[in-house]
Amino acid sequence: MNIRAKKIWTFLACAAGLGLLAGTAFSQEKFPDRPIQFIIPWAAGGGGTVNAQALQPHFEKAIQGSIQIVNKPGGGGTIAWNHVANAAPDGYTVGVTNQSFILTQYTTRTGVNFKKVDPIIMVIDMPAALAVKTDAPWKNFKEYISYAKANPGKVQMGNSGMGANYHVSALGIEMVTGVKLTHVPFKGAGPSITALLGGHVDSAVSELPSLLPYVEGKKFRLLVVGSPERNFAVPDVPIMKEEGYEQILIGAWYVWSVPKGVPKDRFQKLHDAFKAAMEAPEYRQLYRKLGGVARYMGPQELPAFYEQEDRKLKRLIDYSGFKPIE
Repeated sequence: MNIRAKKIWTFLACAAGLGLLAGTAFSQEKFPDRPIQFIIPWAAGGGGTVNAQALQPHFEKAIQGSIQIVNKPGGGGTIAWNHVANAAPDGYTVGVTNQSFILTQYTTRTGVNFKKVDPIIMVIDMPAALAVKTDAPWKNFKEYISYAKANPGKVQMGNSGMGANYHVSALGIEMVTGVKLTHVPFKGAGPSITALLGGHVDSAVSELPSLLPYVEGKKFRLLVVGSPERNFAVPDVPIMKEEGYEQILIGAWYVWSVPKGVPKDRFQKLHDAFKAAMEAPEYRQLYRKLGGVARYMGPQELPAFYEQEDRKLKRLIDYSGFKPIE
């Protein structure tokens, strides 16, 4: 080996050694010794923030440290998700992801991809439901679908924005039933619910916790819920399968994820703290009141779950012909 080759090999060996030492030092440092950032892809006050706040005291107790909730709205969540994917893999940056995290790779050209992060844990699953006003002419899902089939395009469906979760859910209703709806986009699920309340659209799909107060206030009637079994909060409302259709409605699950490469001991410590937090009675009771289910799924199952959700969402995007927004 000539002198030049020896120098190159010496340099590479030193670099590798330094990398290993840095990784070992990362792992052996006390963790956490500063606040862990919870990155929320949406504005303060939304479901992501509520979930983080509900977990916070129990998570902090379990991990014996503090967290800082950071809202990074914009780009349909892409700003926050790219921030998490590109953050230092030291365990101090954790982001919440949901269906939109997977969906965004088909609706935008921002480089977001669910394979760029490592999922830690699923903590909550909130089913979607189809709502109409209580004075609507349709008393059940069959009547709604029959009318929509007889009057293509006449039924207006409010959604949370073109290409967003609940727009895709509405497309799913079209796909499995054969009806044609008129989709009316709004800037989020909240405005679409307000539009339904004001009679500006005929129906809307959203997560059950957002609709439940209006159901309890006799303002809305739910026609169908998108879950494997009837929801305890609205036990009289049928699920898609009972109506004879594939379960295609997309709700809102929350999975907490980190950049790839977080040391195993830190990853495990984050996982265990999240699991302890979601098992706290106060956390479970809060979401039970909202119709949500505290649903555990760990790092072994989540990659396959992401792949499954990816296939389902891509199928809906292909059906719609939706093209990515530049």
